[in-house]
Amino acid sequence: MPVDKNRETWKPGMPWERAIEDIDYVRSLGREMGGPDRVQRQHDRGHYTVRERIDKIIDPGTFVEYGPMIGAAEFDDEGNIIDFSPGAYVMGLAEIDGRPVAIGGDDFTISGGSPHNVRKQARNFTQPLATQYGIPYIQLVEGVGHSSKSDEASGHMGLPPGDHWWKLLNMIKKVPVVAGIMGSVAGAPAAFALMSHFTVMVKGTTQIFPSGPPVVKRAIGEDLDKEELGGYKMHVYESGQVDNVADSEEEAFEQLKTFLSYLPNTTGDVAPRLETGDPPDRRPEELLNIIPANRKRSYDPRKLIKLVVDNGEFFEMRRHWGSAVITGFARLDGYSVGIIGSDPKFLGGAMDGWGAEKHAHFVDLCDAFNLPVVIFLDMPGFMLGSHAERKATMRRGVRAIMASTEAQIPKIEFNIRKAYGVAAEAAHAMGHHPDGLNLRFGWPAGEWGGIPIEGGVAAAYKREIESAPDPEKHRAMIEERLMKLRSPFRAAYAGDVVDLIDPRDTRRLACTFVKLAQPMLSKLSEMPKRPVRP
Repeated sequence: MPVDKNRETWKPGMPWERAIEDIDYVRSLGREMGGPDRVQRQHDRGHYTVRERIDKIIDPGTFVEYGPMIGAAEFDDEGNIIDFSPGAYVMGLAEIDGRPVAIGGDDFTISGGSPHNVRKQARNFTQPLATQYGIPYIQLVEGVGHSSKSDEASGHMGLPPGDHWWKLLNMIKKVPVVAGIMGSVAGAPAAFALMSHFTVMVKGTTQIFPSGPPVVKRAIGEDLDKEELGGYKMHVYESGQVDNVADSEEEAFEQLKTFLSYLPNTTGDVAPRLETGDPPDRRPEELLNIIPANRKRSYDPRKLIKLVVDNGEFFEMRRHWGSAVITGFARLDGYSVGIIGSDPKFLGGAMDGWGAEKHAHFVDLCDAFNLPVVIFLDMPGFMLGSHAERKATMRRGVRAIMASTEAQIPKIEFNIRKAYGVAAEAAHAMGHHPDGLNLRFGWPAGEWGGIPIEGGVAAAYKREIESAPDPEKHRAMIEERLMKLRSPFRAAYAGDVVDLIDPRDTRRLACTFVKLAQPMLSKLSEMPKRPVRP
């Protein structure tokens, strides 16, 4: 709605009723955002406006907006408002399923979400509110960051201040922070989005990069469109920079809410138990034969996880990146847990550099928010070959081991099939701090050791095999001999696992463990926390 230039603005001495009218009037100007034409343009691009997004995420009627009257205002000589442009950010306090949250987002209908000449930003309200009051923070990012027009308006190009990053770091140390990437995001807003515990973008309509295609082309001559440069295929499947992808904005909102549902309000709290109605002593019959007797055959690891957790509900993070390692959240007997698994259908379950990074990040996340971890391990070791070496697999693998070793949270580990070499130590090391117990249980399909028999024989018996009359036959003879040592029963006899179990008892044991861990989690919640690095 355009400003009525003939309207007399309230001034001191006028009736209070008139002041209230002006408050409502200016607020209505703010709700117009960039005006009907720009709102329509936003819709034509397949996007909601920021106000529509907030309404779709939160409980109806719970939004308490900060600064609905903040904007660039112009006045005539009589003090009457003759022009008004609202700030390009909408933020405030709200509730999701009755839980208080701080929420804010860029208004792309105004200067492409750039702050332009109005200082209305998240660090003015929602970020300190989340930190001070201990509530989750949701950011809906669709901004282009700094504009050269603001440099021209100010008359100089100043150094970036660098003074707001500490506040952001302090926030992610204390409360859950999630980001929905809702459009083309560049510059500082891109960095803000990635300083989160969870990120999601929308397939085909959102992108993220330091600078967009025009800057890239001018700087290095690379001519790419927005989707090629920073779309979901790049950042969900290739770089791993963004955690998840959604088919629509509505699905993205649901992912943001689901992620938050598993976490406590702060790193100083423990996630509350929810009644799920799934008996902890349920024995899924399908688990007995889910692992094929033929060790060369694969299976569905996500089906295995869903058979164990409450009601089959598993929220996965980074499914399309570092795919040999599975990470996500679930509940057991109503308690929130982190889940780490292996996908034998990708790289045979071997850990490469991306999988190691994924493991380390997820362990840090669970450790920060006091979530116990349940591991379903089927890992033949580190990925081998030149491709793996180019990913610095061993260095990143050591990072995964360090993350597990540093983590104070308890874990229970089910060795469902393979567990070989140093890579498996990323799972074994967790919970094995000086005062902890390494709770490992074995399945009958388990095969464990320092190195797989096939490769180990080829290396350790190289000379003996080469000097044999029939090297291939001699190698097979040695492998057959050593295969007898592979039986998980022998490992159980030696005490390498707490017990060798019926796979159908996995859920019962996991639920018992998680319930037992709650007092420990309460103590851990009182300890200082490190920020979870993106």
